[in-house]
Amino acid sequence: MEIETDRITALKERAEELISSHGNVARLILARVACLAKDEATMRRHHYAILETNPDDPSSFGDFSESLRKMGYYSQARETSRRAHELAPANSELLRTLVKNCVISGYFQASWHYLDLAIKANARVMTREYNFLSQAVHFFKDSGVGDLELERVQHIAMAVLRLEELIPVGVLRSPAVHMEFLHGPPPLAGEAANEHRLFLMWGIQTAVRGDHLGILNERLYQAISRSQLDPRILSFVKIRFFNRTREGMMSTGFNY
Repeated sequence: MEIETDRITALKERAEELISSHGNVARLILARVACLAKDEATMRRHHYAILETNPDDPSSFGDFSESLRKMGYYSQARETSRRAHELAPANSELLRTLVKNCVISGYFQASWHYLDLAIKANARVMTREYNFLSQAVHFFKDSGVGDLELERVQHIAMAVLRLEELIPVGVLRSPAVHMEFLHGPPPLAGEAANEHRLFLMWGIQTAVRGDHLGILNERLYQAISRSQLDPRILSFVKIRFFNRTREGMMSTGFNY
């Protein structure tokens, strides 16, 4: 979904008029408008100004984390939301956000720790998300795949998007990321059974469609092939870009 430039400009001008009277509230609006305009530098500038005046406010870090996620900086969003949690360790909503930022950045083992804290803090945790994370943690632990390796997969995918001057869809709609476990096709006659047929399908939603989407996914595959990523990881994780939420995607796996 594209927002008309004149509407973004009008929102920006109105928020700028409110800075003198509403300070950081207006700056937060300007940061969100910058996300709509895909203007990373302006987004960061307004959040830094908020943090300068409220360096110990967990909500300021939480808001910055959300903007970073909207712009596709998933690892930075995770670390920023971790800072918010450190300032307010009992805040259940911040814990829920931290869990999700851990997952979309590849930190599954870490997410399990924060999910446990979230449950103890009476956070709203959906059953399917709990079941998915439980399966993911055990799957990657048994496979010998760590958080840092999975984060590397995410970094490669986001680098491909940025080379195309793209960001994940997710500023105005969700999910921007979808994950679910799938089974590969059964072995052919005479082929040895493969105990690793189960794999994680990791989808990142973009505004690209048609042939361009196919080209984008081919570039992602080439980037992963050129990387120093352990090839065995690709038998456990399949990452790709997609255009729209497919049938059933909202009710299975993990969406954010």
